[in-house]
Amino acid sequence: MFCFSTTIEKRNLIYGVFEDEEKLMTTVKQVRSKGIKIFDCYTPFPVHGLDVAMGISRTKLSVAAFMCGLTGFCLGLLLQFYTMIFDWPMIIGGKPSDYHMLPSMVPVTFECTILCTAYGLGILFFTRNKMGHGVRPDILDIRQTDDRLLIAFDTDDLDENSENEIRSIMNGNGVVEISNYKGAYADKKLTEGGAHA
Repeated sequence: MFCFSTTIEKRNLIYGVFEDEEKLMTTVKQVRSKGIKIFDCYTPFPVHGLDVAMGISRTKLSVAAFMCGLTGFCLGLLLQFYTMIFDWPMIIGGKPSDYHMLPSMVPVTFECTILCTAYGLGILFFTRNKMGHGVRPDILDIRQTDDRLLIAFDTDDLDENSENEIRSIMNGNGVVEISNYKGAYADKKLTEGGAHA
């Protein structure tokens, strides 16, 4: 069981709080045009085009769905071939017990494909999004779950000029407030193993 978030608890962040998604989008575009890396954006509702503006690549969910479906398809065929040809061969309705019975296998194979796709994607979703039992969510500001939008930057990746530029861009786009977040495990000595040496 995990007791802390592995994403933000090991980082020092600076984040801006916005009331409007248009102002957030403008800030993201301006910051990215300056070549500054955005750690993440947190929104209580989907913001259309935010992933593209942040430079996040297209999801590989369709590949994962295909692989899960292909696994279910193969398992369904294997189950039926094994039971009807090797384990317990029976002639039902005059159908032969060999590859000629493929048309009668379509419904079960289809259902196994759907079953494996649904369960596989559910497991991948919870694993990829770190939503396992006992994992605390990444919440920089409680308002991000209600009506505010956040943009966060990792201060360890920024120099003083970049941080000042970020602050001026956010202030120019109507940021409500700018805050700092220090992760509980963000000390460089602890993360690099210096405390145990």
